[in-house]
Amino acid sequence: MGYRVHKYKEPTEHKIVKAILKGLWWLLSAPFKLIFGRRNPGQMQQPENVNLDRQFVANKWQEIEQLLTLGQPSNYQRAILEADKVLDHLLKGHRAPGLTMGDRLKASRNKFSAEGYDAAWRAHKVRNNIVHNADYPVTDFVARKAIENFQKAISELI
Repeated sequence: MGYRVHKYKEPTEHKIVKAILKGLWWLLSAPFKLIFGRRNPGQMQQPENVNLDRQFVANKWQEIEQLLTLGQPSNYQRAILEADKVLDHLLKGHRAPGLTMGDRLKASRNKFSAEGYDAAWRAHKVRNNIVHNADYPVTDFVARKAIENFQKAISELI
């Protein structure tokens, strides 16, 4: 003896009630959408406090240059990590979506020129090598080139 499986079909009354509730929800939420605006996470916007960002970047950049003048591979590594944090801070300020710096960089390609975008990626790859590869040698040349690339990318965002 076989059992029959009946598909559940939603009664027409349920469909009507759902449609009415959805319409009410739309009517009630429309004023809030107009007042507060809809934020699209994929759409990039200019940061509100650009002057604060410029001051922050200027202060951090003095620290980075100081680390470079001190010499030593550990100072070079720290300078690169700090420059990467500054770039990430600016991308977050531009509301770039993404969980990681790499994701935010990919999402913000339209904020950079082709050269600036490539420079940002080259510099970020050096940072990734420092963090993920314990044997990665950071020489004076590598550090200065990475910092120069970060500076090029950062100057395009400010």
